[in-house]
Amino acid sequence: IVFILVDNTGWGDFSVYGGTVPTPRIDALAQDGMRLNNYTVEAQCTPSRAALLTGRLPVRSGTTRVPLPGEGKAGLAPWEFTVSELLSGAGYATAAFGKWHLGEDEGRLPTDQGFDEWFGIKNSSDEAGYATYKLFREMGYPEPQMWEGVRGRPLKSAGVFDRPAKDRMDEQIAQRTAAYIKKLAAARKPFFIYVSFLQVHPPMGVHPDFAGKSGGGLYADALTEMDYRTGQILDALKEAGVAENTIVVFSSDNATSPLAGAAGGSNGPWRGDFFNPPYEGSYRVSAVVRWPGHIPAGQVSQEMVSAVDWLPTLAGLIGESKRVPT
Repeated sequence: IVFILVDNTGWGDFSVYGGTVPTPRIDALAQDGMRLNNYTVEAQCTPSRAALLTGRLPVRSGTTRVPLPGEGKAGLAPWEFTVSELLSGAGYATAAFGKWHLGEDEGRLPTDQGFDEWFGIKNSSDEAGYATYKLFREMGYPEPQMWEGVRGRPLKSAGVFDRPAKDRMDEQIAQRTAAYIKKLAAARKPFFIYVSFLQVHPPMGVHPDFAGKSGGGLYADALTEMDYRTGQILDALKEAGVAENTIVVFSSDNATSPLAGAAGGSNGPWRGDFFNPPYEGSYRVSAVVRWPGHIPAGQVSQEMVSAVDWLPTLAGLIGESKRVPT
């Protein structure tokens, strides 16, 4: 199972949803599986990710909004049951690559919440810009870091998380995901990978290889890179010989927003945007699912699906519904 989550992209951003920026790999993923037209998330990053991983409404896990620096322990409490814990208990190898934003303290990190290994950032992409602020430098705080580690061991820094690092981080996420796929496929072990890309969350930027590539501006460049990185993961599944036996989900955690800091972004026909509830444009985002031989190709569903549905749905698909807490 590979769950690809992108950050702050709107319902109408991808060309399969009517977007004007070509996204051929994401479009092909939808054409090979099912496109969900009535899929909803929460209004902010932390609540959406909590709902996705726990199958519970954020009000029940205390994750109703993004935590602010200095507020103390936040995110998923250690006793929350996650989809990664469910799958780990069912014999799956589990890995998370990318943004977490569900707790930065011991006991609340990915390797404490059912993932065998993790590479990414603890909080939000905003931290990449901290070192550019004069006051931040004057206060003497250490620069934010990227992190990596395995279950049962302390995390270690994987480098400074600044603007250049952010622009190149989705490349690292895709590369590490591909390597993990090939390693586990060779070992013939089932796996669950939670891929949480940083695009298109501010501060806006792209890998140098994609700067100006789209011809449509920075936001379009970011969507072009996102499509390419998704393709790298799909190619890794094919090359490892497991594409036909892998459930792939592609979705966004939030709608797009003028806060992105660059022209672009579309929530389609829906009124509202990121941080703008209760309008539908703040909740309804794109989502596609591919599972060859099980989900007929070219399906478009208008059924209501939300972030809390993933845990029980995946549990049912692998025959582990009995292990879902009630």
